[in-house]
Amino acid sequence: MPLWGGSVINLGTKKHRDKYFEGIDNLEYPGCFAMTELHHGSNVQGLQTAATFDPLTDEFIIDTPNDGAIKWWIGNAAVHGKFATVFAKLLLPTHDTKGVADMGVHAFIVPIRDLKTHKTLPGIEINDCGHKVGLNGVDNGALRFRSVRIPRDNLLNRFGDVSRDGKYTSSLPSINKRFAATLGELVGGRVGLGYSSVGVLKIAVTIAIRYSLLRQQFGPPKQPEVSILDYQSHQHKLMPMLASTYAFHFATLHLVEKYSEMKKSHDEQLVGDVHALSAGLKAYVTSFTAKSLSICREACGGHGYAAVNRFGSLRNDHDIFQTFEGDNTVLLQQVAGDLLKQYQQKFQGGTFAVTWNYLRESMNAYLSQPNPVTSRWESEDHLRDPKFQLDAFRYRTSRLLQSAAMRLRKHSKTLGSFGAWNRCLNHLLTLAESHIESVILEKFIEAIKSCPDASARAALKLACDLYALDRIWNDIGTYRNDNDMLAVLQAIHKLTEYLSFQVRNIARELVDAFDLPDHVTRAPIGMQSTLEAYSQYTQYAGF
Repeated sequence: MPLWGGSVINLGTKKHRDKYFEGIDNLEYPGCFAMTELHHGSNVQGLQTAATFDPLTDEFIIDTPNDGAIKWWIGNAAVHGKFATVFAKLLLPTHDTKGVADMGVHAFIVPIRDLKTHKTLPGIEINDCGHKVGLNGVDNGALRFRSVRIPRDNLLNRFGDVSRDGKYTSSLPSINKRFAATLGELVGGRVGLGYSSVGVLKIAVTIAIRYSLLRQQFGPPKQPEVSILDYQSHQHKLMPMLASTYAFHFATLHLVEKYSEMKKSHDEQLVGDVHALSAGLKAYVTSFTAKSLSICREACGGHGYAAVNRFGSLRNDHDIFQTFEGDNTVLLQQVAGDLLKQYQQKFQGGTFAVTWNYLRESMNAYLSQPNPVTSRWESEDHLRDPKFQLDAFRYRTSRLLQSAAMRLRKHSKTLGSFGAWNRCLNHLLTLAESHIESVILEKFIEAIKSCPDASARAALKLACDLYALDRIWNDIGTYRNDNDMLAVLQAIHKLTEYLSFQVRNIARELVDAFDLPDHVTRAPIGMQSTLEAYSQYTQYAGF
């Protein structure tokens, strides 16, 4: 529903809002967003569904030319939807040998069910896509169109229009520009997904940490058993994850605020910034959450395997976050492409988008300075200095960006642009992730500075330091060079373990601060009151 309504509002004009908005808002006009096809998902410009203009009747004819063009995975289509925003190639009749001119992919409002009887309309075939790994409360359906006629006014014409006599007009000069503008208006979904994924991560981390504090196994001879969160191995699993959850919270909150500002101002530079940041954060956060859900399940042992404790349903329902609203690997490539574009513009005297400010201001400095991880001292004060941490992250991104640009330039001479991109693809994905991690750290540091409460600020600083140093340690190969860095490596590793222990001591307070009541976590082993956890669990089993 959000994408259906959003497409009408963002891709249509006043006539569409006047006709449909009230019905969408009061749920009289439930609809769906029909973009993906059986043969095409990420490559939207490769969609095959056709919308051919008929000048005799002033209508578009929507047609599915083959099975590969069947609209697939369309949420709200199988049972409830009465309308669909159908993405199709706009074909105009011509008087040359081709017969038609392809104006690129556009969006059309197509009624699919009768508003009163709810019966499927003529020329439309609807089937359910079947049982899924998760989210089975969503009625994903498949749509086939056989010469379905719709009025010319049903073209969502904000970026391109067709007149009564079949003439095409647009304020944008090319198919690629129109396509980019069309997809750009749908960025809100990615913003929401990144933020929602953090919500899922908060629930999983809360359940796992509360249970790990409750659960006791083994201990010193003739002494009480200890909490499993007292074991260093358990802290290693969960404490960096808890720190990352806080980091993602502040980063996605920043993105939501930027998105809101963008919708009000329509500032061109801000639009580009939000597009790239939403793609990167959505990809990075949802991938991290997907991996973390399995770790949380394992951290809770056998009881984590019980369906009532929710890790299975959370994992299955969240799994699709990695591929819908943009496949994560494709989205990271968009971030890398944008970085390379910014890199090129820097050396042509252009301006950088807001998110890339650190590259504009100090890229030359980062590329000329010694490696901050290997060239400086290893004291705790230094390693916990936010400037050192940001320097290290930004040095890594700058190095990766420069080397990626050089490799692409080299390989494009023999392989062409597509072949060169594919040859460097893993490098480019690492570059994108490095940049997103830099942004996440920057937003975490800013949030700590603006926190008014001293004790909360100290707790957040612990989590932030753990997030930063854990990332450096996990990617230490990027920083490794010929210098003698054994002492620095040992210092970072030792401090990361110490910070995990320190964060463990305030872990309960950190997860309680998420303010998730029991009716939201809905897992007996993750209840706020540890006294009730086991009794709730045994009651569920029938005792």
